[in-house]
Amino acid sequence: MKARNGDHFMVPFECDTCVFRKLRKSDPSPRNPQDILLLACIRRMNLDAFWSRAVDTVNGNRGKLADKLKLSELVGLRGPCVHDGPFPDYDHCGYELAIDMLLMSRRAGRNARDHLQYDTIRKLHSAYGNQVRASPQATRTVMALGDEKGHYLRFATDPCASVWFHRFREGCRYRMGQEWRPNQAMSIPLLLALLRSIDEKIETSLTSQDLNCWTVLHAFISVTYTVSLRGPEGFLLDLEGLNRHWKDEGSDHFIIALRGKIKGEHNARCHLLPCTPVTGTGMKIKDSVKRLMDLKAAQGLTDGPAISKENGLLFSSRAIDDAMLETLEELFETHRDLFPTKIESLEDLRKSYQIFRTLRRTSDTQALEMKVSKDDIDVVNRWAGVEKAQGRRPAREMRHYYADITLLLKPFLRYTMAM
Repeated sequence: MKARNGDHFMVPFECDTCVFRKLRKSDPSPRNPQDILLLACIRRMNLDAFWSRAVDTVNGNRGKLADKLKLSELVGLRGPCVHDGPFPDYDHCGYELAIDMLLMSRRAGRNARDHLQYDTIRKLHSAYGNQVRASPQATRTVMALGDEKGHYLRFATDPCASVWFHRFREGCRYRMGQEWRPNQAMSIPLLLALLRSIDEKIETSLTSQDLNCWTVLHAFISVTYTVSLRGPEGFLLDLEGLNRHWKDEGSDHFIIALRGKIKGEHNARCHLLPCTPVTGTGMKIKDSVKRLMDLKAAQGLTDGPAISKENGLLFSSRAIDDAMLETLEELFETHRDLFPTKIESLEDLRKSYQIFRTLRRTSDTQALEMKVSKDDIDVVNRWAGVEKAQGRRPAREMRHYYADITLLLKPFLRYTMAM
């Protein structure tokens, strides 16, 4: 009554009561709320597994099976299909984990109050898989397939590696969809207005704590946007590297130093990113960084994180995020024309702009708008590949292997000037 004719030819199928008996070792009681909920979950997961295949696919497969049986009948055969049962009397397909995922999906989420997103509930499968691979059952007997290059594929003993569970995951994802609400990019007028507002806050700061907060925020936004950093990467700005490579006058660029794990590029402890002092949109990046360095020097800090409190401890991402949103909310009340029309309230604003991705997306958008070449973009973001490699050889195109990062200057200047 619920599935489609032919679904059981595409997915291993057991009825609700059979699965219930596997999991609970008893028959369901029509008066027990737990039993009623479990039966509902079993029905839902079976339907998800069925609906992982399209209607036309199911109908076509059923039709071909019917043709095959008729052809076998012409020569007096019963058909080659074999379906010897019954299935095992234990959970051999990952039914319980599927039920846990369905129950978790009923919790309130960030984007919807009545359910979580599929990308959230699928993490249960990852956690379960890690536990299975670490269990004595998985390590007692190891079976693997090795090739001539020394690569190995391990044979899984995980019930969630079954065909049924794969079909369930596909069907669940198709049913739930994947609602993606990424951080939005800022327009250049909005970004410049944001920096001007922070400048005003710096000039009118009444306490050293406020002065430190707004000075740090101005430099953080300026640097993160100009050299295309994700939010967490902006916190890598390093005072010792900035001071060591600083040149006050007579240069067409200055060095932005990001603390990181480096092996093979040079012997410094920082990734060194050349940057133009003033961008094409009029942002005075060098002045912002210099103001931050002078403030930290007055606080007695010449080493450690630049995005720090007065005591030298790193700011939290929440604190920087809240400070930026506070300024944006003030701009929203006074200059609403700077914001997209789809942002109708302060709640929309907080959902749209966050330091985690907004500044990186703003930089990427401006790079496309100004027709910055792909090679220049790759060179500017090359440091991130080195960082992710954690001492290993980073994956990149061959021409980038032979290019010496310490001699590449113009790609950085072209990119940062376009900002």
